[in-house]
Amino acid sequence: MAALCILYAIWQIGWTGVISERTQTNEFNTVSWETPGTGGDGYKIATPQSGAPPILPNLKTPGAILGEIYIPCFGSQYKRLIVQGTSLVQLDRHGLGHYESTPMFGAIGNVGLAGHREGYGSPLGDVARFKTGDEIIIRTTQYWYIYAYQSYQIVLPSQTQVIDPVPNQPGARPTERLMTLTTCTPRYGIPTHRWIVYAKFKYWAYVKDGIPAALAQEGSGGEITFPAAFNSWTASIPPVSSIFYFLLAAWLIVFASAAVTWRWPSARKNAQGKRNKPYSIYSALRWINPGVRAVRWALLILGIFCLIALLFAWVFPWMASTIPILKSSSNYVAIPQ
Repeated sequence: MAALCILYAIWQIGWTGVISERTQTNEFNTVSWETPGTGGDGYKIATPQSGAPPILPNLKTPGAILGEIYIPCFGSQYKRLIVQGTSLVQLDRHGLGHYESTPMFGAIGNVGLAGHREGYGSPLGDVARFKTGDEIIIRTTQYWYIYAYQSYQIVLPSQTQVIDPVPNQPGARPTERLMTLTTCTPRYGIPTHRWIVYAKFKYWAYVKDGIPAALAQEGSGGEITFPAAFNSWTASIPPVSSIFYFLLAAWLIVFASAAVTWRWPSARKNAQGKRNKPYSIYSALRWINPGVRAVRWALLILGIFCLIALLFAWVFPWMASTIPILKSSSNYVAIPQ
């Protein structure tokens, strides 16, 4: 039971993030976006543009890719996708979700985004690290939209006025370009409240001109690098269900080969009288396997990894979506619209 609890925590906090990042990387690779401008010294620094920013259409298709978000104070390699919709289907797999009722990036009003604070890649896990002026950067097909962090507030899930056109002022007419990020709090356990981040539009720029200064890093040769541009290593990891079938096939092949080679189980029965040590759960699992000691250990290890893959692929997702206490503590529920 202790091992099961530890494995569930690893799945919830770690593996769900691997799945989410892999999905986002694969989805981003399917779109054709303009590449940030480069020069002889690496990436260029995009020039801030004056005037009203261009506003892209507010796509209504759930899961449609709207942009990417970069938050430098979360780390130089931090980036997540932004998709349309705030259902668990979107938040669990695709990064941050855009509240459909709110405007698009750069528009007058209040852009609303939601994301998990723990698990599923923890896109807003570090909201407590924000300081006044920290930049929140949005990238779309051709444009950068840069917002500056202003303040935060902790509210009840029922306080939906935080994503109104003017936050906390229902019915007020907006005159500024604002952004609100919503996530759950406390970070671990049952999320009884929501952590709200308020930001204000700072400037916009063309992607073709380069990258915002806040995303630039100096490389070993003095060139300007863009660490967050690289794809996540998780894209190369196969689905855990495929890993399970591979491990199961390997276990069956080794088991059958050992059983034929070492005349199992007759050879095992003949050796029973030679065994004086008492059985334990794990020694029994190893002892009943066919083959010499090295083969039995290999079968035991393959069996354990096969069981873990089975838990990660089907058992833990079922537990998290079915058992009430796990469902309430592991799933983020977006602020209702």
